[in-house]
Amino acid sequence: MWRFDGYPGRYLDVCLSSGSLKEIQLDKQTLLNNMGGKGLATHLLTTRDTTDDEAYDLQHPITGDADPAMHPSTPLLLMTGPFQGSKIGSSGRAVVCTRSPLTNIFIDTYIGGDFGHDLRLAGWDGLFIHGRSDSMVRLEIEDMDVSLQDAESMRGMTTWQCEKAIDADDVFSIGPAGESLVRIASPITAGRRAAGRGGTGASFGAKNLKAISVSNTGTARVADDTQYLGAVKKQRQKMGENRRVGDPFYRFGTSRGPIYAAQMARMPTINYTSATGAIFQNGQKVKQLNTVKLSGEYWHQSMPEAKQSGCCRPCPIACEASHRPSKGKPLHILRTERPEYETLAMLGSNLGIDSSLDVMDGNDACNQFGVDTISSGALISLVCELAQRGWFPDGWAEGEINGLPAFISLEGELIAWEFGNPKLPPLALARLANPSGMFTILAGGAVASSRWVEQETGHPATRLTAHCKGLDLPAWDPRGKRGNAMAYMTCNVGANHMRAGYKNPTGIPDSSALDLMPELIHSQNESVIRDSMILCAFASGATPDDVLVNAFNGITGDNASIEDLHLRANKQWDAARQWNVEHWLKIGVEPRQQDLLSYRLRRDALPDGPAAGMVSFVDDADESACLSEYYNLRGWAHSS
Repeated sequence: MWRFDGYPGRYLDVCLSSGSLKEIQLDKQTLLNNMGGKGLATHLLTTRDTTDDEAYDLQHPITGDADPAMHPSTPLLLMTGPFQGSKIGSSGRAVVCTRSPLTNIFIDTYIGGDFGHDLRLAGWDGLFIHGRSDSMVRLEIEDMDVSLQDAESMRGMTTWQCEKAIDADDVFSIGPAGESLVRIASPITAGRRAAGRGGTGASFGAKNLKAISVSNTGTARVADDTQYLGAVKKQRQKMGENRRVGDPFYRFGTSRGPIYAAQMARMPTINYTSATGAIFQNGQKVKQLNTVKLSGEYWHQSMPEAKQSGCCRPCPIACEASHRPSKGKPLHILRTERPEYETLAMLGSNLGIDSSLDVMDGNDACNQFGVDTISSGALISLVCELAQRGWFPDGWAEGEINGLPAFISLEGELIAWEFGNPKLPPLALARLANPSGMFTILAGGAVASSRWVEQETGHPATRLTAHCKGLDLPAWDPRGKRGNAMAYMTCNVGANHMRAGYKNPTGIPDSSALDLMPELIHSQNESVIRDSMILCAFASGATPDDVLVNAFNGITGDNASIEDLHLRANKQWDAARQWNVEHWLKIGVEPRQQDLLSYRLRRDALPDGPAAGMVSFVDDADESACLSEYYNLRGWAHSS
């Protein structure tokens, strides 16, 4: 089924408006030039964009802005890379790439699990989906046999219910939130692996696409087994060494993050009013959250029968854990999965909750309804702060508890919008998934909701959000680390913590990050290479350049150097930027202004901890100098 070494050599063009399914072949040089995954998705999105001009006539229902992301003609891509279908560790990945319903700019967001492996082994580099079906459908892939199936009977199902209902190796589906066009909706596979960022679940919903299922009987085709398997061996040896020396990541995954993040003044607390777990009222500290209790260590102590589990084949890291009665695929039962750091922070400390066990309920709700845990935490914390400040719009409250506005849960219980209430997240998310009343506004996400509240009430609600380019901050506060702000500001999707990094500690932002700009660009290009292969970021340390290059060349037959791959990555970064710039110019906004962080991160200093008194830069002049230097190094015009 594969046309080339390393590549199936084709993608499936799906027109949901007409129901046509076409095999589109790709030549080997195009595949090598774009590597695969993110690189290939960006190439196809920017060069074969099916978006109609009339898409810009569509208006966002909350902000009134142009809303091309939700137009039927806007394409939705799902791509794999050369490492899918291989024995490379930590390669159970696939990328969703489109125009984000949340931000209306470029988004690439990744899923774990086996879906990417199975799609590639079925004979497809990826999917290019456009148009809109008149009724709810699902895409069924069985090797080269593809079809659209009626899915009206699945309307309203949760993602867990979808996975039980469809007989296939893997299912990738939306829950009711995606169907309701909630802008923070996420498609889910394997019960808990989300394409989390940017609201791509709403992209599925806007196209009346409920699910994609895949089954395969294929095998991978590689160019040089010796070179490829040699790279696999070196990677596995390093992973084994890391495990033997007791690397805590191999035991706790990211869930140990609350302890570290709070110590470094980087953990969001009470809607980013603090970053250490400290809770302040009227400038005085009134409580300290227990970050150990919020961590994966406490979770394991409380659930001694819980075991680490490998989510993505083949992966020796096993960075997740679960408390299940048996091994194997998800059993889709509540309170089993250990949440990751970003979930523990955004649905925990950011909401004044400091128990990892309590966070499990919000995590389960996100997985079932198909919602991003990061943006869910951002949205709920915004509403809690609005309630705390007395900035609620007229007509929003459905009741009141102890002077705070409240809503009525689906079970009929009155729930206050208050920090520290573990019942709040799951019950609020259940309402959000099928929005009515105030939840029809909240369905737009935190940034759009804050704009609406500000317009309706006159209160400066937009000052309470933490985002860049409309994408909610991913639970790492830039006011606690020099250079982190620039990583968010220059990322093409907005605030994302997985697209750059610095090899050594950079300190707090009490001095300029100007000297870090070359390293920032290098690390961004490294992330493009990784996300084009596609390799999980957690395996980067065990997959140094020589191993990665040998794996790529051995699989594909290319003779690339790491410098060659960086040049290809740089082209991807520029192409995505240009696509964003064209959008911003169409809607009449200045691109450089879009790169700035939100008010809270630029103006509200941290109240305590090692970065007390810090904002994201030394001052506005430093911010401008760093941005200009970055543009110079990238070769971008200063106005774009």
